[in-house]
Amino acid sequence: MPPSPIPAKRRAALLIGLLSRAPLPLLYGLAGLLFVILFHLAHFQRSLLLDNLRRAFPDKSAADIGRLAAASYRNALDMLVETIKAWRMDAGELQRRVKIENPELFETLLRKHRTVLALTAHSGNWEWLQLACAAQLNTPIAAVYNPLNHRGVDALLLELRTRFGSRLIDNSDALAKLIEFSRHGGVIALNADQLPRPEDDKFWSTFLGIDTAFFTGPEKLARLFQAPVVFVGMRRVKRGYYRVHFEQLGAPPYPDSEGAVMYPYARAVERQILAAPQDWFWLYKRWKYVRPMYAG
Repeated sequence: MPPSPIPAKRRAALLIGLLSRAPLPLLYGLAGLLFVILFHLAHFQRSLLLDNLRRAFPDKSAADIGRLAAASYRNALDMLVETIKAWRMDAGELQRRVKIENPELFETLLRKHRTVLALTAHSGNWEWLQLACAAQLNTPIAAVYNPLNHRGVDALLLELRTRFGSRLIDNSDALAKLIEFSRHGGVIALNADQLPRPEDDKFWSTFLGIDTAFFTGPEKLARLFQAPVVFVGMRRVKRGYYRVHFEQLGAPPYPDSEGAVMYPYARAVERQILAAPQDWFWLYKRWKYVRPMYAG
């Protein structure tokens, strides 16, 4: 009989386990090779990247857009190999590479409120961000996530993201689990700049000069739990090093008007992007919806 095929998770684990043993400079060399192959030769997602940048920065020249596209693509590949390396990084190494500037903000808020809502964006290295916060903040963290279609990679990411005690909650059945989590208190974390599904409720805001749909989930959770909201900003200092700053966006009681949470969140993400546009993840179709077709 032929040997049984190696399960997808095991194949992915073997490859990631092998690569994670390499030093970061070698992994960055691999990222550079992938950049040449994917960006310059295969043009993988390059048209989408350039289109997003042209829409967001219509006043930039073609040369500036090209340079920004290349820098953004390089940073995305750096983030990929950094995430692989995270399998071998301990809490001390993460603390050295991801500096949290004002951890006392969460300490202050949690003394007054049982639950705090932390909103992040796909900027910098959000995998290192989640791990660093779990390792450095002295509080339980529940991170809401969307499972990947590839079961093997998704299972490995779950293992990685829970290394320092975070609880991962599937977005498809999150509410009951978040209510249970909130009874004990802690931080609920969401990466909230993703594209909502067509059937989801949407909050619309002008974002980088474009009508943009956002999830309404963060605002609903903030109102449900009467939780203050903190924006978790991350900036790349240099290759492999980041700084994190917490900014309070709001606190209960919230006004009845829509957007008490989502509007300041959209502005915070926008400021972060304008400060370092190459650090945001531009390689997906962020502006898929036309507002008149979906806005109620």
